[in-house]
Amino acid sequence: MNRLLMWPWYWCAAMLVAVAAAAFLTPRVSMSLPGAVDLESTIPKSFGDWRHVPGVGAQVDLAVRRDAEDTTQQVYDQILMRTYRNSAGESVMLALAWGRQQRQEVKIHRPELCYVAQGFRIESQRPFEPLGQGGPEGKTLIAASARRIEPVVYWVRIGESISVNAWQTRWYILSEGIAGRIPDGILVRTSQIVRNQGRVDQSLQVQKAFLSDLVAALPPGQRGLLLPSINDKIAMAKP
Repeated sequence: MNRLLMWPWYWCAAMLVAVAAAAFLTPRVSMSLPGAVDLESTIPKSFGDWRHVPGVGAQVDLAVRRDAEDTTQQVYDQILMRTYRNSAGESVMLALAWGRQQRQEVKIHRPELCYVAQGFRIESQRPFEPLGQGGPEGKTLIAASARRIEPVVYWVRIGESISVNAWQTRWYILSEGIAGRIPDGILVRTSQIVRNQGRVDQSLQVQKAFLSDLVAALPPGQRGLLLPSINDKIAMAKP
């Protein structure tokens, strides 16, 4: 009889432990960059040999659309899409998409998914080291449709890591959540439209040079918006 009377106490104790654990594991601290993020004012309209050219270039959308639903508003807090041109007449399309809070259910869309969802096929993809300094991997893609070939260079920063793949991203977000932190994230993507496959390699080199110039043009305190900055070096968090 006494054991039966004690059962409710066991249940209450178990429920209290579960509630306390849930509260402890709930992320409460955002890892957003210090101060307000404003892509429009942070990213310069001219740097090095590059100048912003308004109203040029129709870029592939940053969202994976399903049933005409625009998911950009669900994932990103700010988006910046510009076209730049250098003195040699080469144009590069830049797309930045920043989200204040990256969670398991709300994460940045990878370009290979966006391009395929919008009628492209991915002919090849390879890893590369952003800015050639070692460390984290970005990706180069060759996307093609019936109308154009588009070489793409991109990386995804989540908190203080470069997201290499979906599983690594999930692990990183989970580990940060357990520590009580919610990381921010940004997609950094460039692309060009080329006439034939013979210009693909040159296009990728131009885009990498463009990104190197862009990062170098930012003040040291703002470079962390595009790339992780741990002890002023590029670094990747590994699970």
